[in-house]
Order: sequence, then C-alpha cells, then structure tokens
Amino acid sequence: MHARIAWGVLALTTLAGVLDTAFTAAHRSLLSEATWADHGWPLTPLAGVGCALMGALIVSRYPRQPLGWLLCTASLLSVTLAADAYSIWVLEGDGPGSPYWAHVAAWASPLLGWPAFTALIMVFLISPDGRLASPRWRWAVWVTVVGLGLHTLGTLTIRPGESVYGEDYGNRTVSGPLLTTGSLLVAAGLIASAVSLALRLRRAADDERRQLLWIASSAVFLAFGVVVVLLVPLVQGQEGTWLAGLPLRLAQLAVPLCVAVAVLRHRLLQIDLIVNRALVFALATGLVAVGYVLVVVLIGLTIGGSTGGFWPSLLATALVAIAFQPLRRRVVRVADRLAFGAAAAPYEALADFSRRVGDTPDPSDLLPTVADAAAHAVKASRVIVVLHIESAPDRTAVWPPSGTDDPTASDIEMPVVDRGERLGSIMVQMPAGHPLRPREQRLMADLADQAAMAFRNARLTAELSAEVEQVGVRTRELTESRRRLISADDAERSRLERTIARQVVPHLTPLPSRLRQLSSLDHNAPNTLDAAVLGELVESLNLALAALREITRGVFPAQLARSGLPTALASLLARTSSSARLVVEPSVVGRRFDPRVEAATYFCVAEAIPDLGDPVVVLLEAHDDQLRLVVRGRDRGGLPLRHMQDRVEAAGGSVRITEQDGHTVIEVRGPTPVARVVSSTPTR
Repeated sequence: MHARIAWGVLALTTLAGVLDTAFTAAHRSLLSEATWADHGWPLTPLAGVGCALMGALIVSRYPRQPLGWLLCTASLLSVTLAADAYSIWVLEGDGPGSPYWAHVAAWASPLLGWPAFTALIMVFLISPDGRLASPRWRWAVWVTVVGLGLHTLGTLTIRPGESVYGEDYGNRTVSGPLLTTGSLLVAAGLIASAVSLALRLRRAADDERRQLLWIASSAVFLAFGVVVVLLVPLVQGQEGTWLAGLPLRLAQLAVPLCVAVAVLRHRLLQIDLIVNRALVFALATGLVAVGYVLVVVLIGLTIGGSTGGFWPSLLATALVAIAFQPLRRRVVRVADRLAFGAAAAPYEALADFSRRVGDTPDPSDLLPTVADAAAHAVKASRVIVVLHIESAPDRTAVWPPSGTDDPTASDIEMPVVDRGERLGSIMVQMPAGHPLRPREQRLMADLADQAAMAFRNARLTAELSAEVEQVGVRTRELTESRRRLISADDAERSRLERTIARQVVPHLTPLPSRLRQLSSLDHNAPNTLDAAVLGELVESLNLALAALREITRGVFPAQLARSGLPTALASLLARTSSSARLVVEPSVVGRRFDPRVEAATYFCVAEAIPDLGDPVVVLLEAHDDQLRLVVRGRDRGGLPLRHMQDRVEAAGGSVRITEQDGHTVIEVRGPTPVARVVSSTPTR
C-alpha cells in the first residue's frame, strides 16, 4: 500500500512535468533565455520527478523511512511549476481559460511549493537515519512547521482572484506580516538544518559519515547555486542569465539522487575521496585566483594605477606559484579534515588508538582493535594484522571481517618491531586512486610503534596460554594413562584369578577329602589302597605345580631375561599354539636388546596369540636401528590393542594395525640400542 502511494505520487509529478512543458512551450520558446533562467526548464521539472522517483525507491525498500516520504512531498514542486506556467500563459500569453482561474492557479502555487521546500529542509534535518541528531533539535522542527503554517495562513488571506505570479504582497496589512514572519521562520529552520548536518558530519564515522557526505555534498552544491544566483545580478547589474542559474538547477537535480544513494547505496563510490579531491581543487583554485588578482592589483597600483601588461601578469604568476606550494599543504590538510573527519588528524587517531588499546585487556581483542584503528586512521579499504608466535601458529585479524581482497588496491606492510625483534605486521590496502601519503605513512609507523608493546604482551600471553594448554593436554594424557594402568592392573589381577581358578584350583580342590580319606585308613592293616591314593595326590600336586609354573612364566618369563627374545618367543609359541610359525631374521640372532623393548615385544605376542586364528606367523627382524616385530593372523575379536600400544609406547616404540587379505597384521617397532652378542638361539 505504501509503495503504491509513492508510485502514484511519481505518476502525478510526471504528469505535472508534462503539463508544465506544454504550458511553457505554448507561451514561449523552450530554448529561450527566460525559459531557462526564470522558469528553470527543463532541470527544475526533472528535479521534481527525481524527488518522486527516489522517494518511491526508498519507500519501496524501507516503507517506514521518513526520508522517502519527504522526497515524495518535495516532488510537489513540479505541480507548483505547472500551476505557475499555466497562470503566466493565460495572463501574459492569451492562453485559453478564464483569467480568474489563472489567478487561482497562481494563488494555489505557494500552497504546494512551500510544503515542498519545507520537506527539503526536513530531509537535511533528519538525515541519514530519519531521526533528529538529538531531542534538543525538536525546536528546529517546530520553528519550520510554524513558519510554514504562518506563510500558508498569509497566502490564504489573499483573495484567489487577486493573486498574480511573482507579485509582492508585503504591503498588505494582514498578509504581509504573516508571509514575512513565516518566511523568516522557515529560513531559520533551513539554517538549523545546515548546522545540524554539519555537527553530525563532524561526529560521525564509518558508514554514517559516508551517508552524511553524500547528503552534505548536495546541500553544499545547493547553497553554492543559491549564492551564484544572488551574486550575479549584483555584479552584472541585471537579472541573471541561464548560465548563472545552472548551478542551482543542477543542485536541485542532485539533491534527491544523493539522498537516495545515501540511504540505499552509500558504499557505491568512495564519496570521501571524491569530496576530498573536489575540495582540494576548489580551495586551490580559489586561492590561486584570489592571489593572482590581489598581486596584479597591488603591482598595478604600485607602478602607476595600471593593472594590465605582460610584466605585471608574469610577476604575479611567479609570486603566486612561489606561495602556492606552502599553501598547498594547508589546503590538503583542510580538505582531508573536511572529507575524512577525525581520521585526517594523526594525533587524534593515535590518542584514540591508545585509549582503545588501554580499554582492551584481553589479548584476543588486540588484533581486531589494531586493524580497526589502522583502517579508520588512514581510511583503508582492508587491513590485515599478524602477530607472530614462536610456539603456536600466527594469529591474524582482518578488517572488515567479511571483506575480500581487492586486486586493484595498493598494499603497504608496516612491521611491528620491539627492541629489534619483529613481533608482527600491519598490512594496509588503500582504495584505488587513494595512495598512502607520506604523512599517513608516518602515522602508520607511529601506530606500529605504539602497538609494539601491546604485541609483545599479547605474544607472551599467547605463548603462556599455549604452554598452559600443553600442560593441560599432558595432564589429561597422564590421567588417561593412569586410568588405563589401573584398568590394566585390575584386568591382570582378574586374569590371574581366572587362570588359577581354571588351571590350579581343580587339582587342589580334591586334596582335602582325599587326605581325610587317607587318614581314616588303618595303617597297621595291609591295604593296597594307600599306594593308589598317594599316587593320585602326587599327580594332582604335580599338575598344580606345573600350572603355577606356566602362570609365573606369563607374569614375566625367566627365559626371556636369561636367553633373549627369540628363545622366549619360540618357547611361548610351542606352549600356546602348535600351528604358529616363528621367523627370526639373521639380524636378530645372537643379539640382546633393551629389556623394556624385549618385554614389550614378548607380551605383545603373548597377548595377541590367544585372539588370532590359524595360521599365525611371527616375524622378528632388526634393521635401520629398529627392532621390528610382525604378527599376522585372523582376528577372532578381542585383541587388546590399547594395552599393547601402551606397552610399546612406554618403551619408546610404536604399534600399527593393518588388514591384508582378511588377515590382521600387527607391526611393532622399537628402538635398538647397541646390543651385546649371546650364544646362538634356535629358530623354529
């Protein structure tokens, strides 16, 4: 609904522009001096259509944005122009229609024209976000509205049939004071809007400043056009020409376009750079022109009242050229201050950076703070800040966070150095056409110097955090290892208990009853049962002792310490698996290794054999200063891989598990220090 109303206003404004063109063409030539200078055709009607079009675009995107509706209201200027053109055509050009209605059209024209002008004042007063700079500026709104009301009331006191376009009604008793007071109040509102816009521009930053620069540029252009229109008649002594009114007409056309760009596409162009270059050009041109005129006049008065001639002009040119270079630096500084704001003042930028670093105790916020400060200090398009950390990856911050690399931008890297040590860098990417000036390079160097101590503190903090993190990781690993050791100890105890219960206890359980049976016999009487019972008891005890010996070999085989790894493995495979095959390479025969490595290797085989199906192959070799054990078989499930890994890693080795052709391959590698040679070991 809102968009339809806005587009309806555009249609009405376009119709008014067409009627204005038709009425003007019927009265006089469209290319005449009066048409362009007095009526402002065609730029002024286009300005009205532009206000309606830009207002409709803003309302379509942001229905609650008051700037769009104010531009739609300002477009009523086209209706005013059409009414004025009709009135002039009928009263001065004998156009069709009653003179009375021509007077009525001239009378109704300010009833629409002044609200349109007031809407333009409100645009400057509430830009760029549709709100006043502060509640204290409400008086400016009330003054403007009251002025509009008084002027409208003064217009209503005039009889419609007596109204004539361009006539002064200041001599009337009632209408004159109302119109004059209303005009003064509206003018006060216009001045207040200009002051508010200037104060906002001075305090704004980032996107808000870009928006205000668009609107302020159009306002300055409009003020320049008004000044030209007022000064030309005073200088020439006659009414202004169309050329004198051209800046004002172009400014009227630029205002809605700049407002729409500020609201919808304020990042489309580098407006601050455009304003800076325009200010430098305007100020430099003005200084050169004024200096040249003053020097020529002074020389002419000095040599006899004549300001003409070649030599005075040549001397004036030379003096102006000599004085221009010192003035140029001041001109550039003023233009930078007006275009870039606080970023053009290096000491203010450094002070702001120091304050922000002081307010940022967390090192993780330091790099984004430095990137943001550097970007705003020199108006960079992208900033990358890097902090070098020895024991951890470098930390990086990018401004803006969502920005992308611009291939057309110029890169300048500023190292951050403290006591001769490079701690990091600040890389600045400047927009195309905006290189880093020497003054800005000095500013970046000073900023890097200020950031050096903060960088060192941040690096120490990051390194300390990394050490703390590593200690935490080691602590967690130790805790996990302790848990696994306790679990392994519990599992070993449980295994021993089950083994004893399975292999020893069955042989010892019958002994008490048999001993009681033996004690109950009459030893004086001959009994052949004694020898049989004693034989069974001896057999049970022998079996129990054999089982205990086997169990003690599993705890730690004495043969491993006495004869070495190949012999111990051969004995282990002979007891546990008749189909297992041991392959001992010549590089291992007759050698002894570190006891921890031998024990870890032996128990890996001892733990793997029960859970591997036939055929089982055990390979033992040594090369490249490493002992290598390979166990290959079919995994039946239940391999204690974690336990095996803990054993081997505790001895300084490694374990790798792979699958080949449906078989599980366990590869154990351990260090092989200088070994001593023992007697040859059998290979099975």
